[in-house]
Amino acid sequence: MFKNLLKQDYILTVLIIVLISIGIVTIYSTGQSSEGIRQLIFAILGIIVYFAFTTIDYKIYKDKKVQILIYLGIFTLLALIFILNIRLNNTRRWFVIGKLSIQPAEFAKLVIILISASFFEIFRKSDNAIKKIGIGLAMILPIVILIYKQPALGNTIIILIIWISIVFASYYNPKKFLYSILLFLISALLILPFIGINLFNANINLLFFNVNVVLLLALIIVIYFIYKKASKEMYKYIAAGVILIGLLFGFTFKLIVWDHLLKNYQKERLVGFLDRSSSLNSSLNFQTEQSKIAIGSGGLWGKGYAEGTQSRLNFLPEDTTDFIFATFIEEFGFIGTIMFFIIYLLFISKILSILKDTRGRYETLVIVGVLTMIIVQFMINVGMNIGLMPVTGITLPLVSYGGSSLLTVLIGLGIVQNINIQKKNY
Repeated sequence: MFKNLLKQDYILTVLIIVLISIGIVTIYSTGQSSEGIRQLIFAILGIIVYFAFTTIDYKIYKDKKVQILIYLGIFTLLALIFILNIRLNNTRRWFVIGKLSIQPAEFAKLVIILISASFFEIFRKSDNAIKKIGIGLAMILPIVILIYKQPALGNTIIILIIWISIVFASYYNPKKFLYSILLFLISALLILPFIGINLFNANINLLFFNVNVVLLLALIIVIYFIYKKASKEMYKYIAAGVILIGLLFGFTFKLIVWDHLLKNYQKERLVGFLDRSSSLNSSLNFQTEQSKIAIGSGGLWGKGYAEGTQSRLNFLPEDTTDFIFATFIEEFGFIGTIMFFIIYLLFISKILSILKDTRGRYETLVIVGVLTMIIVQFMINVGMNIGLMPVTGITLPLVSYGGSSLLTVLIGLGIVQNINIQKKNY
């Protein structure tokens, strides 16, 4: 067991520790020493867990009994929050034990990765693709629904993106799968301007009308390309079905998603993000505006460690979680940001290099899932810090304050390391 630790990718481990250290140092710089201490404890525990999962043979997660156990376990935890009506900040996301809070939705991401990777491991050309994808989606829907109802829209979106990435990586013809996704998205967006002028507000509807011509042209081009390139007549019917489903989704978006599923604060965030000229912009985008002020005030070299006024004077909300990136830039400036991006790029590159050398289908899908989880969360978090994405409450992997998020990522990386180690044993 311990011999496996000697075969790990040490560079990846060092980069993980460096990123965690950056997070802890930044948290302490805000003056919130209690959060800094808790994050340090989580980090020590997380590193121990990381090394533990590095030594556990990943093949155990392919066992059906183990899969049923972890699936029922996470489902039970998510359901118990509603059954016990545990509320924190008007949401049902955490189990609270004293000063400790645990967020099961974070661990659900790993469960979805392990179960979906096993399910889509065997994807032959003879399989009915639509049926298999439908069954795979039905498997994860109970968990997705419970997370959405917390409400936790950000984590819901991330889990669906992770699942789609695994399906995409397992599909026997990635090009056709990609075409199908494009057809669905274009068809759904195409119909939005025609379901009511007051979908959001006048300015946003004008935006939809302006891009609608482009979407229509894109749809025509994709359909033509599929028609010319499809080797089987059946796929043309499948493409037509995908377009129809996309149009139906667009029609029902207003009646189901907008009117009944999205919460008021989620609508406000979306409206504020899409329409920066809105009279409500100052209140809807307060967090983003404060984040951009912090980033802009950092300058070339930054204000210095623990000298960031936006965080120290409490102008920047969630400065240790959602907006820790802005906190870091304000203190370390453009130069510090470049160094941070280099470290994170090296970190992602090491995972990609492990993925490149991995041959097993299940192993590949697991790494794809973990990598997608990290990259998507990184992009969303940085995007909302600089105003390119709406605020969704997504943490920066390995850096933001939060024990559940940190442990989830470290467990996933421990599994990736074990796959890499097992590969060297053969």
